Amino acid sequence: MNRLPHFPKHTIATMFLCLLAFCTTGCVRSLNPFATPAMVVNSEYYTETDRLPDELKRYLPYAVDYYTPDNDLNKYHAPKNFSNVVFNALSLNFLWTGARHEQPLNNASTYAAMPSTGQTATLDQTEMAIINEFSKETFTLLAILDWDNTGTPDWLVLYTYSSHMQPETSKRLLLVRDILPNKLLAATVLSAEECFGNNCQTYSGKELVEFLDYEPQY
Repeated sequence: MNRLPHFPKHTIATMFLCLLAFCTTGCVRSLNPFATPAMVVNSEYYTETDRLPDELKRYLPYAVDYYTPDNDLNKYHAPKNFSNVVFNALSLNFLWTGARHEQPLNNASTYAAMPSTGQTATLDQTEMAIINEFSKETFTLLAILDWDNTGTPDWLVLYTYSSHMQPETSKRLLLVRDILPNKLLAATVLSAEECFGNNCQTYSGKELVEFLDYEPQY
């Protein structure tokens, strides 16, 4: 006689929580219940991660904590250090497509290394804005998490671009891995949105690969 498989109690509990999440939200936010909880810094985290394909949602921790400025971490990857780290250490390679994106990371530039006449940078802890006469770019920290379960903190970041010359806006959900001192940081594009006026096109999965003209390494 065939026997039904035996599941440990903690596995049954996890399956129940996942089923409950599916029933209440319409989708399972994560298939990774044992990962370190994500620290959610901005509520846009939920909007942006809901748009990800299922193969990327599985990297998201099931549990979350919520950031409060009064309890900021005294570490390099802490939310209060976000804008300074992005300005000084984030490679701009994520802005490019195709072959240009593939340039060696050690040849890449950062905002700090590319000062521009008439450009201002506003560093406000969990958000950075770069403004010039043509455009405005913003970086917003959405969450701190351990995407690959490596024990090293990663950031989920929302990048937005808006043109001052025409009704053009862009949005990128970025994964910035391994937030460590004395290191040039690289961003992986997880999803993209391009708008001209009210006409918007979103890209994820295979469509994102075609849009970027390279395959992001998740």
